[in-house]
Parts: sequence; C-alpha cells; structure tokens
Amino acid sequence: MTNDTTSTPHDEDSTTDFGFNRVNRGDKAGMVRGVFDSVAGRYDLMNDLMSGGIHRIWKRFTIELSAVRPGQTVLDIAGGTGDLAAKFSRLVGPEGQVILADINAAMLAVGRDRLIDKGATGNVQVVQADAQQLPFEDNSIDCITIAFGLRNVTDKDHGDALYAARFTARR
Repeated sequence: MTNDTTSTPHDEDSTTDFGFNRVNRGDKAGMVRGVFDSVAGRYDLMNDLMSGGIHRIWKRFTIELSAVRPGQTVLDIAGGTGDLAAKFSRLVGPEGQVILADINAAMLAVGRDRLIDKGATGNVQVVQADAQQLPFEDNSIDCITIAFGLRNVTDKDHGDALYAARFTARR
C-alpha cells in the first residue's frame, strides 16, 4: 500500500464548491448571481419542489429557535425573497428592526415586493450586502440568520461569513 500525497484540484486554495463541481474562487460569485437572477421569481416554488415543502418547517423551526422578542434587531443574511424577514418583522414589532440582506439584487427585488404585499415595511430595511463583508457596526444585531445561503458563500471554508457575523452580533 502506498501513501499518495499528491494534491488534487479539490485541495487547492484557488477553487471552491459550486454544486457538485469545483470552480475558481473568483468565478463563483458571478455563477451564483447568474443562477439566482434566473430563478428569483420562482425561488420559493423551486424550494417547495426540491424539498417537498420541508424547507418551510425548517424556517418555522428557525423562527421558534431564535427566541426573538419585541424591540430587537434581526439580520437575515441571504434572505432573498423575504419570508423569514416578514415573520421576524411581526415578532420584533414596530420598535424593532429587521434587515433583509442579500448579495443578489434580483432576489432582493422579489423580497422587497413581497414584504410590501404583506405590509411588512415599517420596520424592515432591505440591504444589498455580501455575507463575507457585512456593512453593519459591531455588536449591533441581536439575532442573525443565514439559512440556506451559507452554501453560496465563496469563503465559507475559511469562516469569513461566520467571522463577519460574529462581530456584528451583540454579545
């Protein structure tokens, strides 16, 4: 038995996961943007079909587990279509704030429109932001969610998105 120590493309730091493939780190954000630009209006339906509706249970579990209270500030990273933001909006009430953040403008447009349709506008801010470079002050957020968006973060293996969120959250 030999000990093969040769590296593979998977081991190289210049690539990252995109679906079942390895792609150049610099190309991933554009590829993810292309996917979400093309599905933004049908994203929730797509998730229903792919998960058999289970994603709705996971989201409800997230809301319950968060223990968010009136007056708090919630940041929903990669929140896209705004379904969690709408629920958090009701929980934090008029004295609280919800920030719907997503790197994709098309997803945010759908989310903003849906929030308006649901009447969740007075305490919701929509921000186009990269999870790896959050534009919020340290210790300014009570609850941070990222849900399924973590799979689309380029440098999740290095913890950049989680590192940024850690300092944004109140301790």
